[in-house]
Amino acid sequence: MRRIAPLLLVLAVGGCTLFRPARPGLPAGTTAEALLADLDARRSLVHSVRARVKFRSGLAQVWARQAVLVQRPSGVRIDVLSPFGLALALGTDGETLWVYPPQDRLRYEGAATPENLSRFFGAPVRLDDLIDVLLGFPPHREPTAPPRLMPLAGGGGRVVIRFETGEQRLDFTGTPLRVQRADELRDGRLALRIDFGAYEDGFPREIDVSAPDGSAARVRYVSVEPNVAIDEAVFRAPAATRVLPIEAIQVRR
Repeated sequence: MRRIAPLLLVLAVGGCTLFRPARPGLPAGTTAEALLADLDARRSLVHSVRARVKFRSGLAQVWARQAVLVQRPSGVRIDVLSPFGLALALGTDGETLWVYPPQDRLRYEGAATPENLSRFFGAPVRLDDLIDVLLGFPPHREPTAPPRLMPLAGGGGRVVIRFETGEQRLDFTGTPLRVQRADELRDGRLALRIDFGAYEDGFPREIDVSAPDGSAARVRYVSVEPNVAIDEAVFRAPAATRVLPIEAIQVRR
């Protein structure tokens, strides 16, 4: 007993490290290539979404109820709802970005450029990136070098992807592993951050997009219907008595 007692004392003082639960880590054999292949496979299975959301973006710096329709490769429509019906609709068919306040009987439109998308969706994204994000995925990036996998201190791993104009960092955590954060860097500096959370049935119900300049968009999904059939006509600009350039709209920040 005299030889055992000091050992017990050391374990007690040291916090009994032999019996501490292990930190969650990556499953054995996990590779960056395998994580990206699984992500791409799940991305290919989701081609559309019809959803009810609470949305806060550059167009309206308050939480608003909205109906969202998204369909690959280029269709997005968001209807801002009020207690009295449709308050505002905006969307794109991939060519034209339009904004339609039905009470004014006019339509604003312009090219579906990243600059115009940034003005109205509150974050600097291209159309294909926006579609990926609204469908619950980080933007797809084509690697120009083998991706790297690094363990995260709290468990899970970070996949680092070098692509033509920068670097993407995807943090995979949880069980099963899901992307919780996607950072994009340009010239070594953070250019875009996307946080995904509250996964249900593989779909993130909370998505936050932000940029260093303070622009941001937040989405909270109330209901989600993936892979529904959507008539492409809903993404086209509605008829109006007058058409004005989209630059005529003053966007509140």
